[in-house]
Amino acid sequence: MPLPGGPIAAPRQIAIFDRGTLLRQLELVYGRRYMFDDEVELGLPQPSLSNEEQFRLDKLRWLADDQRGSLRPLLFGSQAIRDRLAQARLASPNVATVIDLIDRAVALSVMTGTALTVPPILLLGPPGVGKTHASKAIATALGTAIQAISCAANSDAQQLVVGHPTSWRGARMSVVNEALLDSDIAQPVLLLDEIDKFESHRDEQPYNMLLNLLEPENSGAILDEYLRVPFDLSHAIIVATANDADRLPSFIQDRLLMVEIAPPLGADLLGITRRIVADAIAQAGGAIAAPCEEVIARLARAHPRQIKRIVRLALGYAAEAGRCHLIVTDVEAAERLAVGTATRDPIGFLQARG
Repeated sequence: MPLPGGPIAAPRQIAIFDRGTLLRQLELVYGRRYMFDDEVELGLPQPSLSNEEQFRLDKLRWLADDQRGSLRPLLFGSQAIRDRLAQARLASPNVATVIDLIDRAVALSVMTGTALTVPPILLLGPPGVGKTHASKAIATALGTAIQAISCAANSDAQQLVVGHPTSWRGARMSVVNEALLDSDIAQPVLLLDEIDKFESHRDEQPYNMLLNLLEPENSGAILDEYLRVPFDLSHAIIVATANDADRLPSFIQDRLLMVEIAPPLGADLLGITRRIVADAIAQAGGAIAAPCEEVIARLARAHPRQIKRIVRLALGYAAEAGRCHLIVTDVEAAERLAVGTATRDPIGFLQARG
């Protein structure tokens, strides 16, 4: 027991959902106490349900029978995490601001012995600057799972945050709650990609629904409308990306820590290109040698999102010619095939020099 007035040890784990409510939901379905494995062994009668309600019951039973229970460990800072963040910073210097932000949170966790706390972050910048890559690099450094959710492809914010009741066609539990259950810790990285592309309709305002996730007072007990069980998402690490912050309502902007990601230029862009090329060559079995700086500079003229595709195609041109190394001609042929730049100005951030 700690001495009166002395420090109280920080909890090492939390309940990510209310197990008592879960069991009460099962009792309501069965009309009696749920008996776990004894349901089969004792041959107990099972409720007769519609397909939709049976799917829900199966989900409730799966959750109740999960050997992990409701508890998940919290994430605590360590020197190993800081070392991995330092490596991520070297690999992607143009996202150093957000990596340094996370590193300071890790340092505070190490000093205080408390769980890692990170405010909801918005990574702001044009396409291809490395916003999504930065999010994945952070999750890898922290050693936690990442769940990427495309807001551009999903305007149903209710499904995203709280799910739909079984009265809805195709109802299912919340996407973010499913991500939380899939994680082995209470603090997965939830990547809300292209949050500025949520579509608002007269009858549905998706950004209002997102407040449940961004407000600490609400995120500690978000009721999943499908399971009718509250979940604790207050420790999840929320990272959103956007191209245009002006498309976001002011009340969403106010709840996100905005970090601008600048396009990689010069040496930074060349370094990112080398990393992309090295990964592509490794995936091809390493049979092709690392390219010279002239080839790297030529590749860096393309958009970072397209460099990997161009490299893969260029490797094919080199193999066709019986060469174990890339030349600029391979890159130019691959670029024409990939993005049709034969008669257009170079794309990306590094322009050709005359």
